[in-house]
Amino acid sequence: HAVKANWIFELPFGQGKAFGAGAGRAADLLIGGWEFHGTARIQTGSPNNFGNVQLVGMSRNDLQKALKIRKEANAVYYLPQDIIDNTIRAFNVSATSATGYGSQGAPTGRYIAPASNASCIESFVGQCGSTNLILYGPSFSRFDLSAIKKFRITERVNFEFRAEFLNAFNNINFLVGGAGNDVTTVGGFGNATFGQTANAYQDTSTTNDPGGRLIQFVARLNF
Repeated sequence: HAVKANWIFELPFGQGKAFGAGAGRAADLLIGGWEFHGTARIQTGSPNNFGNVQLVGMSRNDLQKALKIRKEANAVYYLPQDIIDNTIRAFNVSATSATGYGSQGAPTGRYIAPASNASCIESFVGQCGSTNLILYGPSFSRFDLSAIKKFRITERVNFEFRAEFLNAFNNINFLVGGAGNDVTTVGGFGNATFGQTANAYQDTSTTNDPGGRLIQFVARLNF
């Protein structure tokens, strides 16, 4: 779901406007010809497939609500730490330990577990867990704003100076998976990096947009 908007607002000052319509040439150069442009895009996150897994201590809706970007000093996470830690424990099993799990111990509380485990052995996909657990990633928001000043030269010619602020609020739109995927398949549940993300929106192939705020100045002659 996406909400998109764009607007052009001409400030009502200067010759031919509601305020200062009778301004002289010098005054009009100062107060006239100002405009404010912008585009906005706010949308829900992209889908991510966690595959054939089992949820323990929580429902799908609980896990969806818990999926939020969390910035720490060493990494960016998209799940709470207790779910991350216990999921890693659940996927690190050991046939030789007393608990059946690795050196980090047995999982407790809420976590993602393998669909097939000691309490339920799957003979077909989806027998013990979900066939494809789909969760939606962090939402996306971006505002591009422009301040424009036009200097009228003749009735049909004007000089325009623009200050453009792309991603004006410097909102880093983190992703669970890569930007090039319509649906990201999430794996590596037993890895130390599970629950972390190093990906955010960018478009370096067509618009040379690194994803963060960009400020550019434009001069243009309109005729």
